[in-house]
Amino acid sequence: MKKILLTSAAAFGLLFVTENQSFASCDGPYLAVRGGVANHTLGDKDENVATDTKLDIDDNSLMLSGALGYRYKYFRIEAEYVWRKDYEDKVTSLAVHPLGGYVVSTRTSEFSSKSYMANIYWDLSPYTMFTPYVSAGLGITSLEYTFKGNDSNGTHVKYDEDNFTWSVGGGLSAQVTSRFNIDLGYRYYDMGELECGEVHNHEVYGGLRYTF
Repeated sequence: MKKILLTSAAAFGLLFVTENQSFASCDGPYLAVRGGVANHTLGDKDENVATDTKLDIDDNSLMLSGALGYRYKYFRIEAEYVWRKDYEDKVTSLAVHPLGGYVVSTRTSEFSSKSYMANIYWDLSPYTMFTPYVSAGLGITSLEYTFKGNDSNGTHVKYDEDNFTWSVGGGLSAQVTSRFNIDLGYRYYDMGELECGEVHNHEVYGGLRYTF
């Protein structure tokens, strides 16, 4: 009985060491793709005099990104490009014409953001099957907000900025194999100002990561 217990313990110990070695083998360069939901907000915004419309954004849009990085033990660093689907809104108003009848006017707005980020990740327990992590990033975001109207004035106003951006976040990574990971996470972005309004973004994403 004692021999059986000793043999089982040795086998378990060997399996544990082998698994740890296989987990450790995933250090190195990696490719990552991510997709999820982005939610922008633009706060403290004055009225746009030209369109008499608040520059408010608060809706969900698709987010996709690709990254090239390097992992070493507890840390990962990467360069990432983040694309977000344009957000569009339309407002139709009805006004009484001075000469009689009604005038219908339509105003449309379109908002877009694309980010170029340098990120760092801290994996809290990198050689286990499930790894919580925290992240931070610095980069540039290209912001564009366009207003168009079909009224007699032909209103067309465009705001366009390339802003310094920072982000923080966290999530959980699951190892499928020693080189293939599934990530689930959240990130908050501060994208600077667009015409005196602060642009923020919240993202929830899922991702796939392969280490070479």
